[in-house]
Amino acid sequence: MKIGLITGEFPPMEGGVGAFTQELARALNHAGQEIHVITSRDARPVAGENKRRFRDQPIDLGYAQLHARINRWRWPSVATVTDIILRNELEIVDIQYQAAAYNMNSPAINILPWRLKGVAKNVVTFHDLRVPFLFPKAGRWRKTTINFMARQAHGVIVTNAEDYRKLTPLLTKPLIQIPIGSNIEAYTPNHIEIAEARDQLGLKVHDCLLGYFGFLNESKGADTLLQALTHLDDRFHLVFIGGQTGTSDPTNAAFLEQIRNSVSESNLKTRVHWTGFLSDARVSSFLHAADMLVMPYRDGASLRRGTLMAALAHGRPLITTQPSETTLELLHKKNVWLIQAGNVLQLVDAVMTIANQPELRQTLGEEAANTAMMFTWEKIAARSIEFFKTLAT
Repeated sequence: MKIGLITGEFPPMEGGVGAFTQELARALNHAGQEIHVITSRDARPVAGENKRRFRDQPIDLGYAQLHARINRWRWPSVATVTDIILRNELEIVDIQYQAAAYNMNSPAINILPWRLKGVAKNVVTFHDLRVPFLFPKAGRWRKTTINFMARQAHGVIVTNAEDYRKLTPLLTKPLIQIPIGSNIEAYTPNHIEIAEARDQLGLKVHDCLLGYFGFLNESKGADTLLQALTHLDDRFHLVFIGGQTGTSDPTNAAFLEQIRNSVSESNLKTRVHWTGFLSDARVSSFLHAADMLVMPYRDGASLRRGTLMAALAHGRPLITTQPSETTLELLHKKNVWLIQAGNVLQLVDAVMTIANQPELRQTLGEEAANTAMMFTWEKIAARSIEFFKTLAT
């Protein structure tokens, strides 16, 4: 099949939806599909004069044709996307939707499924159901744009049980849940690379390193983690791994500033470390350098979280928060350690328990890796292709 993937962000832009789309494109292509990625001009891998001169030409990525044509996701972008689909005779189009990835202030992308009727079969993959900002006092129109998008598509994919439950009563079209995979490629560093990562942070031999992976976002609970660190003694350190704010969501920068102020006010500067943006291999080195990962999501752990899936894929002991919906894949004290969202003292107890039990850390890590085998990109691509085929017939 000729498959189009539409995304508001794509590498080298920083963002979870972009990373997901890249991995999905690779896996779909490996399964024998022809892939076209339609995205922002900021995703072009060239710069300077070439960026302006060749901005309307697709770039061959090896696994996909990259159409980095969209300047702003406003009304003209709908016509541009439709033109690309027609010119390349795409059979099915999968819109990777998260409001923040499309600037959050225009409903243009939300009408695309309606516009594509008669042009190509289309699917919307909802990475979450967060409503777009649109304009001040938009009120109920924000939710209406999400519902309209879902109802106009030929099929809908969600990444987690909560969104599946919410959309089921609204739709008569095919709806399927396909969890995402790790948002970075898993790499196993050797002991020298792990030691170098710890040395870079200035750690002592017996220091315990907590790792937080992903952008600083209010929903991810980094503030809870900092509060917990103030209750732990000086041998406990925290490293924020990877980029800090990403490309799409402007609210991340404000939250980052809040976190940095908290670090300063709590006298934690010597125990809180920042790696900045890294290659996938270097991210893996720091994930393995951490004695445990701590991801205390305020809204609960979810299979829609690429950072959580990365922790599982790397086989790391993980402390996270109880899912808001029953998630059978995440089992307390087996493949993750679950705490109540926002419960600082419970988080402190979990860190101390896992830090003092090497065998428990090993068991949690091994079971996490086993769980991640359910979410390989090969399996995700196969389920996606099967769903696409049911719509194309």
